[in-house]
Amino acid sequence: MERSGTVDKAVRALEALGEGGGSASLSELAERLRMPKATLHRLLASLAAHALVEQDGEGRYRLGVGLIRLGLGAQGLDAVARVARPELERAARAFGETFFLVAARAGRLVVLDKAEGTGLLRAAPTVGAEVPVDVTASGRLYLAHAPELVGASGADPAMLRAARRAAKRGYDVNEGAWIDGLTVIAAPVLARGGLHGCVACAAAAQSLRGDRRDAAVNHTRDAAERVARALQGEGRR
Repeated sequence: MERSGTVDKAVRALEALGEGGGSASLSELAERLRMPKATLHRLLASLAAHALVEQDGEGRYRLGVGLIRLGLGAQGLDAVARVARPELERAARAFGETFFLVAARAGRLVVLDKAEGTGLLRAAPTVGAEVPVDVTASGRLYLAHAPELVGASGADPAMLRAARRAAKRGYDVNEGAWIDGLTVIAAPVLARGGLHGCVACAAAAQSLRGDRRDAAVNHTRDAAERVARALQGEGRR
């Protein structure tokens, strides 16, 4: 498929602003992207015209509100995200920690949605973040159930053994292997003969020990099963 160099450059500019976590001047962005200032300025002007980027009072660039509109539109059209949303909110209210929906899209694992817990500590990652396959609970569940969806059919034997163990348990746990200090418990959404995503509970490692960890597993698996039933048209209990 033939690609547009201009679009690729615009996407790189948006990603650079997102990775920066704040704002950047034209010079800073040009240096980061190794792009001529004149070219970058034209791209940013076009993006600003559609509210995809904006400038602050000092002329520094940041991501614009138009991206929120596009993101929410895409999320609303995603059948799994739409079905999972009330179940993530239900689980977050009941357990008090943050619950995510992770799914494969375009060969990558991404966070499609999340419902924040009620605790003071709010867990990362953010919606839209890419989730590594090799070190996460959701990644191992995808390796077990649908490696072709994440381009990992040639994973090494140790990873595949861990994935099979996770599939047999019906859930998996990642303790600080991706984000330091964060424990994530994930369960697969299995419906209509395939894997549609994973529901994951994320919290500070010290808050998921003993009985509370067991409770997190139960809440996560229950939420994943509810999403699966809804996808199959069986509704919620």
